[in-house]
Amino acid sequence: MITQILKDIGIGIVFVIAQVLFFQHLTVFGTMADPLIFYLLWLASKYDRTRLLLIAATLGLIQDAFFDFWGLFMFSKTLFVFLTFNFVKRRSENQLLLWQIFLVILGSALVHNLILVGLSVFFDVYASNYSMLVLVFGNAIYTAVLGALIFVLRVK
Repeated sequence: MITQILKDIGIGIVFVIAQVLFFQHLTVFGTMADPLIFYLLWLASKYDRTRLLLIAATLGLIQDAFFDFWGLFMFSKTLFVFLTFNFVKRRSENQLLLWQIFLVILGSALVHNLILVGLSVFFDVYASNYSMLVLVFGNAIYTAVLGALIFVLRVK
């Protein structure tokens, strides 16, 4: 079980590195996708809440190290997993359609982005050069589109 957790953390690090190297530079109207959100949603079907919270905190801390937000992503990813775990766990037992996958990822990304923006306003991370609507809704829509696209292109 420990090796599986380490393997999943390693895959999560690949998602973080993909965000740093690729998705950070692939912006659409100022929005940026966060592929770690739908990876954590996928992990919710595999693990219990405690293990997933530890994985989310670890990957959030690694994401903080790359983006220099020390603690912001770790707290937001952990709280995001804590709030959405039961909903996602119940939905993972059924085979969802593409539009349902899109809506689950969109809702989850909205929750995560609201937490992230709320924390960043509290700590003044995003000074005045970012629009909060773009950060909350634009990033969530972009993440949901990317997650739905990966769902369609996945290997069964």
